[in-house]
Amino acid sequence: MVAKTQSQPRRTFGRLAAAGAIAAIVAAVADVVVYSIGRASGVSMVMPYQWGQPPAVLPISIIVSTVLVAAILATITFGLLVKFTLNGVRVFQIVSVPALLVSFAGPLSLAQTAGSTKATLMAMHVVAAAGIVAVLSLLGRPTPNR
Repeated sequence: MVAKTQSQPRRTFGRLAAAGAIAAIVAAVADVVVYSIGRASGVSMVMPYQWGQPPAVLPISIIVSTVLVAAILATITFGLLVKFTLNGVRVFQIVSVPALLVSFAGPLSLAQTAGSTKATLMAMHVVAAAGIVAVLSLLGRPTPNR
């Protein structure tokens, strides 16, 4: 009986970590697709993405690394909400909406950036958030004890 209680948290953590990794991959791939569609449609994606540097075309590596950080933070938040609230998955889904709206401040505050670039960045935020929330909600939820 002791072995079951000790192995249960590892199984839950492993499941959550796997869901977080899958969420990061799904969101990164989806964002790269949106970025590529935007670039192919003529969106410049020129923006000041490095402090103190002149505006330049946003590289895909920045997109992927930003999505990775967002997925890690979302996975930690999801895990804490599931552990410490009664209906953690639902609470996470609700909390993700204002978090997404706050994330729009980044693209909207960019000076020297075209409106089409800002719109594409905001679409990328929506796509990444949707992918992360969906994957964590489906794959990260705890399984009932047996």
